[in-house]
Amino acid sequence: MIALGGCVAAAPGSVSSPVEDMEPRFEGALRIVDPGPQIVSEEETLDLELRVEGSAARVFMTGMPEGARFDPSQRRLRYTPDFTQGGKTWTVLVFATDGQQQTRLSFPLSVRDTIRPPEPQILGSETVGAWRRLTVQQRTDTYLDSPGYAGRTFTAIVTTPLVTDGPPRLPLRVGLHGFSGTPSRDGWEGELRIFPHDPMNSYWWGYSERLPASGASTGAVPPYTLRRVLHLVSWALRSFPIADPERVYVEGGSMGGAGAMLLGLTSARHFCWVESSIGQAIARNHRPSRLTQLTTLWGTPQQNLAAAFPGVAATGVWDAQDMTSLLLTSAEAREQFLFLKHGKDDTTIHFGATVMASPLTRRSLYGVLQEQHIGHTAIWDEGGHGPEDPVLRGRWWESGWNPVFDDTTFMRRHLAFPAFSRSSTDRNPGTGNGNGKQPWNPESGYAGKLEVAGDTGWDGELAGVLNRGLRWDARAIVDTENELAMPLKVLDGSGGPSPRPGYPTLGDRLDGKLPVRVDVTPRRVQRFLCLPGEPLQWRFGAQSGVLRAGEDGSVTVPGLELSTEWQTLRLWR
Repeated sequence: MIALGGCVAAAPGSVSSPVEDMEPRFEGALRIVDPGPQIVSEEETLDLELRVEGSAARVFMTGMPEGARFDPSQRRLRYTPDFTQGGKTWTVLVFATDGQQQTRLSFPLSVRDTIRPPEPQILGSETVGAWRRLTVQQRTDTYLDSPGYAGRTFTAIVTTPLVTDGPPRLPLRVGLHGFSGTPSRDGWEGELRIFPHDPMNSYWWGYSERLPASGASTGAVPPYTLRRVLHLVSWALRSFPIADPERVYVEGGSMGGAGAMLLGLTSARHFCWVESSIGQAIARNHRPSRLTQLTTLWGTPQQNLAAAFPGVAATGVWDAQDMTSLLLTSAEAREQFLFLKHGKDDTTIHFGATVMASPLTRRSLYGVLQEQHIGHTAIWDEGGHGPEDPVLRGRWWESGWNPVFDDTTFMRRHLAFPAFSRSSTDRNPGTGNGNGKQPWNPESGYAGKLEVAGDTGWDGELAGVLNRGLRWDARAIVDTENELAMPLKVLDGSGGPSPRPGYPTLGDRLDGKLPVRVDVTPRRVQRFLCLPGEPLQWRFGAQSGVLRAGEDGSVTVPGLELSTEWQTLRLWR
């Protein structure tokens, strides 16, 4: 879904062009060499070098499949389709210009449907008010299960509105349960919901190919569980035309929170947003008892048995489930938006999940989110593994913003958005060290007693948010080959003051001073492709300047001063 510089592909089968509103002035010596029809099989890689004859030219490419990346500096298209993308053909449009001459060309790109797991089957249906609850059975083969388990069945729950076709199209929510949990049975007429099942507690990844005949100390550890979830999502999108593929999102808590991050980052091409609560982001940092349990499925962290998934650079199962590594190595993952919530008095998934460094990358989750300019809102307080903070209580940090349903600040798979980082109102989550109030416990970290306010042993502030109240007007985003524009502001609205000294404000009340200074990195850019090191001009209110695109073509505008009024960030060549 991502092209170099944060540019994503157009929707399947589309023929969108970065220059739909521009007529070529003339065709001349500048010529794109027709590569002809391109065909690739699922989970194999297409690496196409595009040839352009004539004078030096900028080359743009749109209409690519989700997950394809175009490198404009090398004029290369790289694409590894996953197993849900077979049987489709995209019309890829290429546009080249040297500033005076312009030319364009299109070619078909097809994916062979080479991996065909058994289709899910609806076993039962019941009507509940304005929606219907479906019981769905997934039968496995050796792609969805280990050879020794293949042929067994898993039961999922799917809830749909009674009206399943026609406008308006509705979001598709993927809900992942926690450890030893079962699929939710909740529904709502405002969206489709999918609730898969992970009865093996594989943390939504999978397990050794040698199970159940022998232990997990040898062989590979394929992502069987992850595949089953993606297969279910693909089936639902094909089976229910009312589902909006632009608004598919994944959420979960605890093991489900870890799974939501895993699914939403490894397969970012399919999801517009990730909501993860109290989830471990770094598999090796699990508490000892959980490491023991997962070793029975994956082998030991030291063995780091082979695992592979399209788009994931890591080749070992424990590395593949390190979200800091994934964000550092995957351009696709860096285009995702994450909502995170953790508690400093959580004794099950302790707060080290966010602030302790990965043994692999030597970076923490919060650190990588800021360093790599990932779109995120991250909340912490003195809550536990589900129970609320004893002072702040429920969703104290906002008045109910949801980027799938909001009318102004919303997320879509193929729509650019601003990733905020290093906001001046960010509170300090700490460094992963202790403050002297609690001794270190390998199972629970520095967690204190849930009912005692202020007794957490983790350093940093008791509660806070990264990127709180920062908004953009998605309706007014301009994204062309020569210009990118995004209206931005910060909230200072309904809510309340800090309930006690040292605590943040409540609701949408500004927690800090205006203006709010923040770095902004456009993500999921569709048309404003940038070359590495390319100079760009920018303006935001009275602020302006010149900057250069990064080595990967991404662009970060530092220190923008946001107010409570809309101001538009403009970038142009």
